[in-house]
Amino acid sequence: MAERNRRRGETARAAAIDGSRQAAARSAESGSAKPLALAVTAAGVIAAALLVATEFSTVASVDVAGGSCEVINDSDPELADRCTLSGFERNGGAFLLLAALTMLMAWGAGVGGSRPAALALVAVGVVVLGWALLVDLPVTDETGAVGINFEGATARAGPGLTLEIVAGALAFGAGLAGLLARRPA
Repeated sequence: MAERNRRRGETARAAAIDGSRQAAARSAESGSAKPLALAVTAAGVIAAALLVATEFSTVASVDVAGGSCEVINDSDPELADRCTLSGFERNGGAFLLLAALTMLMAWGAGVGGSRPAALALVAVGVVVLGWALLVDLPVTDETGAVGINFEGATARAGPGLTLEIVAGALAFGAGLAGLLARRPA
């Protein structure tokens, strides 16, 4: 009986030692993934912040020959309002919702290691880039109603368009990194 108890004790110790080795291997493996998880989270949070900033930035603007729409303001204030288009005017606040989704998915993909959250980040990045390049970029060349009334009017992209593109690229990249990250077993 004493012999059997001694063997059980040795078997239990051997299993505990083996389990400790496996745990150490898992923690070493996840230790290397930790910086990537933090980078995924940080990139997603920055993308979300940029999406919020986009809504309050100028996406497109029109300059009149005099260099400013203040010239128009006295004669037609409603037309002067069309000289600059903010992200909110172009997107109707949709990027605020996408920013909230991006923040949550960044946390899930980075800290939580969730592959579906990483896939959602990729999808958000594609949507934002698609919107920026296919919807907002083409209007940066149009002078619209201002150009009809003022021959020297020129249109150009504003900083909001750049923020949109960078936010979309960051969300896409963060999601892709989250998908390609090696997950511990």
